[in-house]
Amino acid sequence: MISVAIFLSILRLADFSSFTYCHENSRGLYELQCVQLDSTAKGEVKFKRRQADAVNVQIQLSPAARERFMAALEATNYLAQGETYESNRKVADLGPKHLTLELPSEKRESVFNFSDRKEVMELAAFFDALINQETISFDVDNAIQFERLSIPKRLDQIENELKANRIGDPDRLIPMLEKIEADQRLMNYARTQAGKIKKQIQTRK
Repeated sequence: MISVAIFLSILRLADFSSFTYCHENSRGLYELQCVQLDSTAKGEVKFKRRQADAVNVQIQLSPAARERFMAALEATNYLAQGETYESNRKVADLGPKHLTLELPSEKRESVFNFSDRKEVMELAAFFDALINQETISFDVDNAIQFERLSIPKRLDQIENELKANRIGDPDRLIPMLEKIEADQRLMNYARTQAGKIKKQIQTRK
């Protein structure tokens, strides 16, 4: 059984004030992508395309996504020994990943390009998928306003990313999909497609 001292220690670690994940990329479309969350999974996503202004999106993870986030963070023992995350193997430059956890009594940090530790890469993958989702949603919102004929293509992208598990919090897509369903300015095919994707998300729960 877990001792009372260990249990209380885990509770203190889970009561962090801020977790931040930032992924820099010297060659990709986005030069910087960051997520900052508190222990309730509320926070902000920030991303910046090259030669464009930074975009800030306020987010609140769904209960299911918050559970996945907390489980992934706990699996790393709340970024314990973060200085050991970098692999000794030579791998391609994937862009440095910066992880920071603000605890009541300390700050834990790690910077790495690639890690051999499965739990660390799973935590990074969760946030990469969350950022991917928010950048796609941003593009869809812009398309609804300025490029409505491109909506079917963008919905195809969402469907493909869902199948590839590159969407961090599918439930957060539902309001946007419902908005497309209800928009009479959009072609029927796009509205039907949005409804189909929404049902796929709802039945995956």
